[in-house]
Amino acid sequence: MKTCRYCEEKISDQDEICANCGYNPKTDTLTAGFVRKNKPVIKKQMAVGPGVRNFACWGGLIIVCSLGVKYQGKIGDAFWEAKNILLGNKITKSARASVKSVKNVVPTRLTDVRSYQAPADKILRGASKVEGIFYDPQGKSYVVIGGELFTEGENAGKMAIKKINQGSVEVLENGQKQLLKVDP
Repeated sequence: MKTCRYCEEKISDQDEICANCGYNPKTDTLTAGFVRKNKPVIKKQMAVGPGVRNFACWGGLIIVCSLGVKYQGKIGDAFWEAKNILLGNKITKSARASVKSVKNVVPTRLTDVRSYQAPADKILRGASKVEGIFYDPQGKSYVVIGGELFTEGENAGKMAIKKINQGSVEVLENGQKQLLKVDP
């Protein structure tokens, strides 16, 4: 009985090579192209450690959540439509058209009124009706009268705007002070 130099298995006297690894003790070499006959060839699988598994799970969860936040409107619409289909609710074409028309609403563009310069020859159209006040206690306030924008010190037709308050405007008309409030 001999012992294999590589795998330390016992080699019987009648065997020329080790049955486990193909070692030939007579020539002290490994047999080229040796295939085990006694034991099936099992490839050792590469084990994934718990750290890699945790990293992959958390990474996948973060990606799914971020995509959910980005596409939450579309995901919500898909779930809503699936609910309607499952419950048998039929959505008419007019209802779909109204939903699409709501989605296609263009937002109103706001204008910065602090940089607005009123023309010198501004003429008041309509009655002396205060339609709105843009009040800024630290800066320049504005008032909308008859569809036109005015500041303190300007003339709105026959009225001179003296002071713009948060809810009212003090004007001088025909030598008389008046307090105008925003019309509802």
